[in-house]
Amino acid sequence: MTGLHDTDIRLSDEWQLTQAADGDAPLCSDLECLYQNIVLEALTQPGDLFYDLSFGWGLYDFIQSEDDDLTRLEITQRARAGLQRREVILPESIQTEVDFEDDVFTLRCSFQFDEEETARELTVVISAVGVEVNTV
Repeated sequence: MTGLHDTDIRLSDEWQLTQAADGDAPLCSDLECLYQNIVLEALTQPGDLFYDLSFGWGLYDFIQSEDDDLTRLEITQRARAGLQRREVILPESIQTEVDFEDDVFTLRCSFQFDEEETARELTVVISAVGVEVNTV
């Protein structure tokens, strides 16, 4: 899991590798790197990362799920647990909400890093065919 002062390769809005004009890979660090890692964790299934089998929220489990209170609770709990594992996120700032419309679950997460004044947000869309993360 990425820490507060780590550096990683910056990914595009489609979560693909990027390339700078000089051919090098651009980097992100500190809170931007940590935020990127949280988004990647939301998109990952536990067990997919060979060196950290617990990394991932496992949201692909809910593709084509029926909308009921238990499913919404499980989606919410997985997101909350993933965010609470990060020591630099203020636990009291974590907000999650799940909606369901047109066979699509929408998970909205809001949280604040302890070194920032404003909250970060991300929206996870769980459709019948995949999982996407939109950052705000």
